[in-house]
Amino acid sequence: MKSSLVASVTILMLVGEGLALGQPRASVTSYLQQGYQVISSTIGGMYLVLILKKDASLVLCSVVIESGQTNGCQAIK
Repeated sequence: MKSSLVASVTILMLVGEGLALGQPRASVTSYLQQGYQVISSTIGGMYLVLILKKDASLVLCSVVIESGQTNGCQAIK
């Protein structure tokens, strides 16, 4: 039982380190700096949800209203 707990903690530490070493997540600001334009916005719960467009590319981003931090962005087209 103790070895499985140690293994679980080790895995969590490695995952956390992997996330820290990964590329920084894209933010709404970075997309706007790349020339994307906001074509739609709505409030959903504690998030401001934005659809950004540049040429034929669409990106859906959510921003935490309270902090203004980008929660995540996902290419949708």
